[in-house]
Amino acid sequence: MRQSTLDRLKQVFFFTSYFCFVSLLLFFNDAFIRTAPDIQQIGSYYPFQNFLSYLAGGIFGGLMVAIFELFILGNLFKKYGLLVLGVGRGLFLVLLYFVMTLFLSFGYNVIVTGLPPYDQEVLDSVWQYMTGPVLIINLAFYAVFVMILIFFHQIIDLVGRGVLGKFLFGRYKIPRVVDRTFLFMDMNDSTSIAEKVGHIAFFELMQDFLVEAGDEIREHGGEINKYVGDEIIALWNIDQGARNGRALDALLAIRQRFQNRASYFEEKYGIVPDFKSALHTGPAMVGELGDWKREVAFMGDSMNTTARIQGACKKLKARILISEDYRHKLIDTTRYKLEHAGKGRLRGKETPMTLYRVLELD
Repeated sequence: MRQSTLDRLKQVFFFTSYFCFVSLLLFFNDAFIRTAPDIQQIGSYYPFQNFLSYLAGGIFGGLMVAIFELFILGNLFKKYGLLVLGVGRGLFLVLLYFVMTLFLSFGYNVIVTGLPPYDQEVLDSVWQYMTGPVLIINLAFYAVFVMILIFFHQIIDLVGRGVLGKFLFGRYKIPRVVDRTFLFMDMNDSTSIAEKVGHIAFFELMQDFLVEAGDEIREHGGEINKYVGDEIIALWNIDQGARNGRALDALLAIRQRFQNRASYFEEKYGIVPDFKSALHTGPAMVGELGDWKREVAFMGDSMNTTARIQGACKKLKARILISEDYRHKLIDTTRYKLEHAGKGRLRGKETPMTLYRVLELD
């Protein structure tokens, strides 16, 4: 299964679980209003049927919100900022909830009474519920929880997928050493391209470049650490990134992706972007840095070495360079065409390092 599909399924499951929890809260609120001794009971009350109705509403509501938020609404309200986006989408989904509740109310009363939906008793019960305090309170609850969900869903994209949880649970509050596979990648000749196409078109080109590359990195199990101008810094754990070769597979897939979309880039920008990149493995210190703007930062010799390897791409005429450490960790090197690029000192490094060009998928 593709990583993007798996991510979507995880999000749908989270949305559904979240709204089942919200529905459980609304069920207890409904039960309190309908059965409290100091509040007039609203019609006949059947706890078990009502519980099933709320559970169905949570499952269906979560699925509907997931479908709309993840697949249908797309960029709706995005150009107006996070606040308007959250409120706008929230109100839209509250309206959707209202319509869904109307249908569920009809279903509940039909099941309980055994009468057809157009019967006057069913219509009166539905009208009583839809205009009563239970629905008003439920709508208020739902609106708050929907806007919270949308807000956090958008924040995840702002801070990076997989990063928000690290902040919430303080995973890197205390810095520690981890072993990772590091990727440094940037666009070739970005300065001359910017002069050629203009700063507005170049910004749009960079957005396309980063999105296309980022999709493949994510698809191959990588995590984007940060963007530095036209550069992407990404990382994998050692098993996935190096031993299974997924970091290298990602770079080859990015190259293929740009070739497949060459006509799009030519038509829109008059140029097909290319890149230079480096892969290396090793330990790095990771922890939270900053105060006014906080980030999970990786630091250490492995990061610096990867940057230096990438800097050697132009001199060694390579699109992809990998270190000796990365090549040694590959379980299966026969899948790739590796060419010895030389052994020497990288800028700022005292110890000579052996590098390899990656020419093509065999």
